[in-house]
Amino acid sequence: MAKVKVEEQYFDYTPPVRVHRSLRLLLRYVPEEHLNGLYRVTLTNSENLRSVRGKITSEKRRFRPADCQGLYRKGHIFLLIDRIFSPYPELFLLVSPFKTFVLGEVLYHEIGHHIHRLEEPGYRTDKEAVADQWKDKFLQLFLRQRYWYLAWTASVFRPILRPIAARLRERIAKEEA
Repeated sequence: MAKVKVEEQYFDYTPPVRVHRSLRLLLRYVPEEHLNGLYRVTLTNSENLRSVRGKITSEKRRFRPADCQGLYRKGHIFLLIDRIFSPYPELFLLVSPFKTFVLGEVLYHEIGHHIHRLEEPGYRTDKEAVADQWKDKFLQLFLRQRYWYLAWTASVFRPILRPIAARLRERIAKEEA
């Protein structure tokens, strides 16, 4: 069994909700063979990464590590909780399935980078697209197995939720730009 260590390292920050348990839950739904070689997930905040020098290049754009929601570096994933949760009202984060889904989007994307590095090595220009494909696959598996009972609820409320989700995506895009 692949044992992934989960640690929390915050600098002058307290997450608005408990995250450790949701992270463990999300990791349980990833097939074990994809976790081999992944040894640590660190929950942190952007202020804690300000001291990291250099920039990350992704899809011809450069980012400071503190400006990302998550980072993957050779078997180690950093999740910047303040960046992940900042676009959402704290009231939404109190709903466990919503909080877990938001965290899962970033975690599974970074696990996608891990899988790409270990199982599909070589140069590819679309590394982010590969990571997003893995993210979608793992989120779908997780939601289908864990929150199967919410499927009918989502179909009923889809016409209401789509415009809200679109506005949230626009808001996130504006903040990142």
